[in-house]
Amino acid sequence: MKPTAIDIASRTDKGLLRDNNEDALASFPEHGLVVLADGMGGYASGEVASHLAVETVGTMLLLDSRGATLRAAVEAANTAILQAIDKRPDYEGMGTTLVVATFQDQRVRYAHVGDSRIYRLRGGRLEQLTRDHSIIQELVDQGFFESIDEARSAGVKNNIVTRGLGITHEIEVETGVSEVHSGDLYLLCSDGLSDMVADQVLEETLCDGGRDLSETCDRLLDLAIGMGGRDNISLVLVRPVIKA
Repeated sequence: MKPTAIDIASRTDKGLLRDNNEDALASFPEHGLVVLADGMGGYASGEVASHLAVETVGTMLLLDSRGATLRAAVEAANTAILQAIDKRPDYEGMGTTLVVATFQDQRVRYAHVGDSRIYRLRGGRLEQLTRDHSIIQELVDQGFFESIDEARSAGVKNNIVTRGLGITHEIEVETGVSEVHSGDLYLLCSDGLSDMVADQVLEETLCDGGRDLSETCDRLLDLAIGMGGRDNISLVLVRPVIKA
């Protein structure tokens, strides 16, 4: 597969309330690859899980000459975290969410576990491509609430995930693929951004400032911090370069 040329900008910050940053991200523009993880499990352990996940997925996808799939790479990351826990009892309870995207042959392929997200802005409209693996999303799916915002207003906690790496040996990875169009803009983020900044505000910000990716990253980070910055905040903006 031939990588699609992409422009990338990213930011990660510990936020206002956390002592350390348990998020991890990596981007490889020449390979059309972006990986982002949000660690869980308390001081140091969550950070270990997220970095191990990003490193494992990145290494496998970049170096595996047999052409590893996204699903296989995420499953390998899950195994790596479980093996680390087996070797270090103090790592018990650590885990991570993960979202990974590859831009190749004018398509974006993505995989995720947990509530880290990938969005697409197309024609001025923002669409969430991934579906959160979380309690609050399940309540919406079951019809108890019309939207996540309504569930949050009712007091439902939005930080309880139903899937994560490092929790069980069998991991259900959700994948997707779609064509890339000229003018598309993609946002990968941890819930430190999506929980703090409403989708409508994300859409408006991306529409207003999407031409300068670095500046737009700064604006999104400032918005999340301005809304309280209760969690670590990580985001990656990706603009595919489609030649006519």
